[in-house]
Amino acid sequence: MCGIAGIVSNKPQDLSYIKKMTGTIAHRGPDGEDFYYWNNVALGHRRLAIIDLSEQGKQPRHYKDLYSITYNGEVYNYIELRNELLQKGYTFISQTDTEVILAAYDCWGTDCLNHFNGMFAFAILDKNKNMLFCARDRFGVKPFYYYEQYGFFALGSEIKTFTTLNGWKAVANKEKLYEFLQFGLQDHTQETMFQNVYQLKGGHFLIYDLTTAQKQITQWFNINVPPEFSSIANDEQIFTELFNSSVSLRLRADVKTGSCLSGGLDSSSIVLTVNEQLHALNKTDLQETVSSCSKNKKYDEQEFINAVVEKANCINHKIFPNLTDLYNQLSNITWHQDEPFESTSIFAQWEVFKKAKEKNITVMLDGQGADELLAGYHAYYGVYFWELLKKGSFKKLIKEIKGLKKTGLYSNSFITKEILKNALPLPLWLLLKKPGSKEKNFVNYTYKNTKPVANDISFSSVQQMSLSQLTSSNLPKLLHWEDRDSMAFSIEARVPFLDYRLAQFLYHLPAAKKISNGTSKFVLRSAMKNILPKKVLNRKDKMGFVTPEEVWMKEHAVQIQKDLLQAVEKSNGFINNNIVTKFNNVVQSKTKFNPQVWRVLSFAKWLEVFSVEI
Repeated sequence: MCGIAGIVSNKPQDLSYIKKMTGTIAHRGPDGEDFYYWNNVALGHRRLAIIDLSEQGKQPRHYKDLYSITYNGEVYNYIELRNELLQKGYTFISQTDTEVILAAYDCWGTDCLNHFNGMFAFAILDKNKNMLFCARDRFGVKPFYYYEQYGFFALGSEIKTFTTLNGWKAVANKEKLYEFLQFGLQDHTQETMFQNVYQLKGGHFLIYDLTTAQKQITQWFNINVPPEFSSIANDEQIFTELFNSSVSLRLRADVKTGSCLSGGLDSSSIVLTVNEQLHALNKTDLQETVSSCSKNKKYDEQEFINAVVEKANCINHKIFPNLTDLYNQLSNITWHQDEPFESTSIFAQWEVFKKAKEKNITVMLDGQGADELLAGYHAYYGVYFWELLKKGSFKKLIKEIKGLKKTGLYSNSFITKEILKNALPLPLWLLLKKPGSKEKNFVNYTYKNTKPVANDISFSSVQQMSLSQLTSSNLPKLLHWEDRDSMAFSIEARVPFLDYRLAQFLYHLPAAKKISNGTSKFVLRSAMKNILPKKVLNRKDKMGFVTPEEVWMKEHAVQIQKDLLQAVEKSNGFINNNIVTKFNNVVQSKTKFNPQVWRVLSFAKWLEVFSVEI
C-alpha cells in the first residue's frame, strides 16, 4: 500500500512539483519515496512496505527499459501470476507484486487487468507507445484522482496532492455539494466536490496519449457479466471455497496482520476464518482485533464482539469514541478525507485504525462489500417483497413476511412502506411520503440534474439494488472513507468480500439465497453455521461502526446550534438558516434526527481546511 503521484507537462518547472505532491501523502508511505523523470513526465511514489521489505520494493519501478510504474495496492495472486509468467519465459529479480504487474502488462497489454486479483491504482509509463496506462481495481478499493488545468495533467492517490500545484485554486463543485448535502451522495460519479478534479471510477482504465495530450477512459470490468467458473457443489460449498481462498490471499504479507471486529456477521466471519487458517498453518501467535464500542447500550455490540473473541481466542482492543475527541480531531480527519463526510461513524472507524497503529498492526482485514452483495441492509426486504409480488409468488411472499415479522424488529407499516416505495412511481411515492407539505430547502442552489442518482430509491429487483449500491450509491463512498481512515495511520485495509470471484458469485446468486424466511445473508449464515457463535449467527439487527450521533448532538445542542450558524456564515450564501430550524426541531423532538445536520457541519469544516471558494 502506497501513495502515487504524476505530472505531464511541457513546462519543465511544472515537473518539479512532483516532490511537493508526494509530500502531502507521506502518511500513505512512511517507508520511503522516490521519483522518476522522462521527457515531459514525472512520476512520484511514497512506499508502505508490505511485501518484500527489501530495497527491491522501491518505486517508481522500471522494466525492460520500456516501462515505469507508480503503484498503490496489492495484487494478491502475484505468486500464481509470477509462476505463469516464468513459464512464458519472463524473469524476475524481486519478490514484489509490482514487478509482476509490469511483466503482465508486457505480456498481455491492457488485458493484464483481467488477470489481477487485488486492489490497485497505478500509472504505467509506456515509452514505446508514448503513453500513460492508468488503471483502478474492479470496485475502486484504491483511489485514483486526476486534475487537468493550465495545460498539464496530474494524477494522485488523494485530492490534496493537487493543492501543491502551480495555479491551484480550491473551487467548489456546487452540484456535487448539493447532492451530498441533500441526499448524502458521494463518489457516485467521476466528479468530485472540487471543480476540475475527477476520479477514475472502479473497473475503468485511462490511456493518456503523451503526443496529443488526449485521454480515453474505458470500462474494463462489469459485474453484470456472469462468473466464468462452474461447479457441481451447492451454493454454500462454493461460498466457503471462495471465501476461504479470498481470506487466505489477503493474509499474504510480511508485516503484522489483524482484523476489524464489529460483532456483525461479516467481520466475525472473517475473524473466525482467519483463526481457522492460522491454526491450519500451525501458527501460535494470537490474532489481534480492534473493535469500536459504546457506553450507550443502544449503540453497543460488545456482547457479540466478546462471543467472537472467546471462540477465536484472539486479542481484542476496544475503543470508545466520543464527540469531544471527534471535535478535537475534526480538522485533521477532514484533511485526510479530502471531502466532507456523511456521518460521525467515520470517526469510529478512524479510532479503530488509530488503535491498530498503536498496536503496530500494519494490515487490517475488514468486511466492506458484504452488505451490498448479500442484501444486508433493511431496505432490501421491500425490494425482495416487491420482486416476489411481481412474479406472483404469493405463498413465498407471505412466508417471507411472516419470517420477517418473527424477528420483532419490523412493523406492518415498515413492510407496507418498503413495498410501496419500490412499487409506486417516484412522484407518487414522494407525494404519499409527505402529503400536502413541502420541506423548506436549506441549500440555496438551483439543482440542474433532472434525474439525480438520489432519486434511484426504488428498484425492480434485489440485484438491481445491489448493482446501484456497488457502483454508485453506497460502496464507493464507504471505500473512500476506509481508505483515508486507514492510510492516515499508514495501515493497509483489505476487504475479502470484494475478491472479484466471490463478489461475482454472490452478485449473481438468486435473491432467495440472500433472503430466506425473513433472514438476510442466508448463504453466509448457512456456510458459517458451524463456525460463528450462535449469538452472532442469529443476529437480525444491524449496526457496524455506529456512533450515538443523535444522542451526541442533543447533549451538545447549544454548541451544535452555534456551529450551524457559523456554517451558514462560512458558506457564502450557499446554505441558509433552515438547517438550524431542522436541528432545533430534532432537539425539541418535533421531528426525527436528520443526518443533514452533520453533513452541514462537515461541509463547513471542509471549506475552512481546504480554503474552498464557493
